[in-house]
Amino acid sequence: MSKKPFYIVSVYCLAMMAASPSMAAEQSAPQQQGAELTQTEAWLALQREGGQASLDKQALSGPVMDNIHKRYLDSFTRPIPERFDPGQFNNRQ
Repeated sequence: MSKKPFYIVSVYCLAMMAASPSMAAEQSAPQQQGAELTQTEAWLALQREGGQASLDKQALSGPVMDNIHKRYLDSFTRPIPERFDPGQFNNRQ
């Protein structure tokens, strides 16, 4: 599988984001009753509205979907613990 199309799309997206973040935020972000939105709020509004979303459907291949489904089904084979122990996730010993 060629990485060239992904690279081109990535470069295009980064260039668009770097070129006009404030312009995109001003065009699509709704104003909060007289208050300016922060840049984060503006980008979240863009994401929520989907106005800048790609029209190309992103699909996964059959083997990838099979692996995802197997992992999902395997998650039901482990018992649910009585308590959450954050120490069990600590890799330091």
